Amino acid sequence: MNIRTHKAFLAIVAICCIGGVSCPVAAKDFIYAPVVNALEIIDCDTDTVVQTLSVYNDYIMNAAFSPDKTRYYMNAQHSVYEMDVAGNKLAEVHKFSSELSRVTVLGFAVSEDGKKLYLSCSIVKKKQNIPKLNVLPPQLVVYDIKAKKIVKNYPIPYCVTGVITLRKDPNHLILWGLDVHKLNLKSGKIEKVMGILNAEDGKPKNSLVIWHNGSPGDHGIFSNPYYTATGMGYVFIDRNTGKISTLEGKDVWFEYSTIISPDKKYLYGVMDELIKIDMKTGETVKSVPIKQGTYYALSMTADGKKLYLGPAGADMSVYNAETLELLGVIPLYGDGVVAHRVSR
Repeated sequence: MNIRTHKAFLAIVAICCIGGVSCPVAAKDFIYAPVVNALEIIDCDTDTVVQTLSVYNDYIMNAAFSPDKTRYYMNAQHSVYEMDVAGNKLAEVHKFSSELSRVTVLGFAVSEDGKKLYLSCSIVKKKQNIPKLNVLPPQLVVYDIKAKKIVKNYPIPYCVTGVITLRKDPNHLILWGLDVHKLNLKSGKIEKVMGILNAEDGKPKNSLVIWHNGSPGDHGIFSNPYYTATGMGYVFIDRNTGKISTLEGKDVWFEYSTIISPDKKYLYGVMDELIKIDMKTGETVKSVPIKQGTYYALSMTADGKKLYLGPAGADMSVYNAETLELLGVIPLYGDGVVAHRVSR
């Protein structure tokens, strides 16, 4: 370092220190992987588990970060566990079932202001000492997180497993079940916006939404594969605009879930293979068999360089997003279904 460079460096340090001002620190990527009876936290710099938090005795079916990254909510169907991300500790347990009311949460989302949970629920009630069950119509439940109470509910179509918020439209939700609907949270009105089982072109699609692989602050495009009698494709929901679009796949792959690269050039799918798809053409760029076997979910670093596959069994695999080269395998505490990346 020459004298001029050295002086410039010292000047920058001095400016950062005056008045307690600190230099900006680049955000680090972490993967949160809820497995049976424990939440695993993975450091994406070292690709190792840095914390195993045994804060619940349950099996997590789905999870989501709050948009401000302060909370991580984990759905165990009859309860939702709320994690404080800053302290990596359990903040609250939200229980929905009781002895006389069995509430099963099939899908959920966190409101864009972080104050509410939107829960797609199946509800079965019974009366004491009466051998009869009352199965209610499916409900979209609006749950106030701070008050810990239900503030509103709406009848919705059957089999809604995907609840998708719109970043600039707090008055509507996208509900994905046998078809795709939009729910008006003010009026309760539901309109069909895309046919899946009841497709407009008369060609039914097979598409199951369980995995929301996005991260807080990403491009906001939700993706999901679908299958027809003759091929496959992908549905995209732009959560910034509400626009729904599709892309025809040029090849047929078996995929549980997908994720879009930060630059929106590539789509990655996973099941028994890791597949890389060109977002403009639907052409397969590359595919590789997964050495560890089947995986369900996909996560991606904020810079788009690494992919994290899984979990499914008690591990996750790390791949180079450009070459699809296996970089390593991360052992986990137990089996899981979902995982998500957060940058903080």
